[in-house]
Amino acid sequence: MKKSVLFLILVIYLISIVVVTFFGMKARMDQFQIYMNRIEITSFDQKVGNDKYLIVKYDETEGYTSVFIEYEYGPTEATFPEKIKFTLSNNTYVDEDGNTQYYATISQMGELTFFKKKAVKVTLTTTDGSKLSDTVTVICR
Repeated sequence: MKKSVLFLILVIYLISIVVVTFFGMKARMDQFQIYMNRIEITSFDQKVGNDKYLIVKYDETEGYTSVFIEYEYGPTEATFPEKIKFTLSNNTYVDEDGNTQYYATISQMGELTFFKKKAVKVTLTTTDGSKLSDTVTVICR
């Protein structure tokens, strides 16, 4: 009886080797998402506590000023490093006709454009599921 159990174990072992070799039991790396674990705005002039500030000069001759918000993220092998969203706070006002006007706008590439001298808050948020964010106050003088 003991020889038959050993023989059965050997047969199962050999069959499992053939099955694993044929079907492949390796985990594919494209099945897993690597989330960002760090995002940080790097374009700022000063930091007071945890608050970052960037000061830009308004171009009177052009009638607008643009600046790119630069940032770093990690790890560098994150699956979706492009899943980042830029949002602005305190960037609108209502004119005398009741229309909403913009002090500034931001593109999803991080280009912040001011149309008037004002301070706005830029928030950078990951949308890959890691729920990270960083904020900088940009002052246009």
